[in-house]
Amino acid sequence: RWHRVPAPAPTAQKIRFLARLALPLVAAVTAVGMIAAAASANRRQDAMSWALRQIGCPYVYGGTGPCGNGYDCSGLVVAAYAKVGMDLPRTTYEMLASHALKPQTGHPKPGNLVFFGSGHVTLYYWRHVVLQAPEPGENVQLTRWYPGSDWVPTAYLKVRDAGNGTMRGLAKWAHRMMARYHLRIHNNTNLRDVFPRK
Repeated sequence: RWHRVPAPAPTAQKIRFLARLALPLVAAVTAVGMIAAAASANRRQDAMSWALRQIGCPYVYGGTGPCGNGYDCSGLVVAAYAKVGMDLPRTTYEMLASHALKPQTGHPKPGNLVFFGSGHVTLYYWRHVVLQAPEPGENVQLTRWYPGSDWVPTAYLKVRDAGNGTMRGLAKWAHRMMARYHLRIHNNTNLRDVFPRK
């Protein structure tokens, strides 16, 4: 038989009280996490959705839109993310040197940035397909690239913190509250070793 040493009654009451406080926070953090995850995906996807609506707009060197004024390659990307409240450097060279971007690990997602060398940037759409403002005389379009060709991506990057909008502050607050109450529960818990009774 195992012999358990019960915790003192006042401590047990404190634990129950703190646990009751913590449970609503657990539910809140779970809800915030689910909403924030969706918001993160939607912000990137919203930028891509807006960019897709620019198909057919003319390429204009130095162009940042709107459609009638045209876009160049980086102008299209900058305008797309500006529509979701994110500021990116204006040129491809500045983008590659910026902390606003970081490498995309794993499979790229729609709205990620795909670079071809240091002078051309596109938006990832689907397998081997990118959305781009290609060159003078052409329009914004979806373009397929082929592995083994002389036109292949040299970098897949994503916008740092894309999608962390208004929910991010709430998520951080909930996390701090959870950590605080978890610490209080821990400090008011008596951990005792349990030995088999001989």
